Amino acid sequence: MKGTFFSKPLEWNIETDKESWAQGESVKGTLRVKNHGSESISLELSGVGLAHADIKKVHARTEGAMKFDVKETFSDSELQANESKELLFNLILPSNCAVTDKKASYYLAYGKEASENHLMLKIEPKPLFGKVIGLLDTFHRFKLKEYKAAKNGVEYKLIPPTSRDMANLESLNLIFSMSGENLQMDFDFQVKKLETESVTTKITKVGVKIQKVLTPREYSLGKDMINQDTLLKSLESAISEVKLKSVF
Repeated sequence: MKGTFFSKPLEWNIETDKESWAQGESVKGTLRVKNHGSESISLELSGVGLAHADIKKVHARTEGAMKFDVKETFSDSELQANESKELLFNLILPSNCAVTDKKASYYLAYGKEASENHLMLKIEPKPLFGKVIGLLDTFHRFKLKEYKAAKNGVEYKLIPPTSRDMANLESLNLIFSMSGENLQMDFDFQVKKLETESVTTKITKVGVKIQKVLTPREYSLGKDMINQDTLLKSLESAISEVKLKSVF
């Protein structure tokens, strides 16, 4: 990913090592600046930073839209005439950082005070989350509708299967987050329930919330390898609490 802009007499160029990143990864790259003028210019507070922002506010150039997590600045405060300098940066995304969705995204901001220009970053969920969603699809036929950023995690909206034993399920919102090294899964099932206490029998919807927390040994067998058996048992345990409650 590359970006260039001019703020006379300075020319700024930025390049990253990748096009997309997962939560918790490092955004690495190089920021270059060249002074095309005939006098020296201060680089104090100039550099690059990670910032999260509402996409519409960024497009509207709303002041203060960028909320910075971290910045790196040039160690030398002066850039002489016709001189160029480089800043090698390594900015670490938080483990539970917001992923890029329709409303908001992380940005790589750079320039004077690390805020003159920016690149929109594509931040994706941890690969582990996607593998668990794959288990829900393969073994329980829950289909992914979409995912979006949630507070301290990623929220997946899933469509339940049409099987008879799950006919009472309206939807499932599953939030993944990391609590230290532990995997936390917060299930929010919307369940149809037959109300027979009143004069008129009717169907209502109720929320059933279930939380599962797994240690690294329980969800992983090593680098890039999930503990499928333990993960499936955890998923089946959560689903079993809302199965077979048919309204028919």
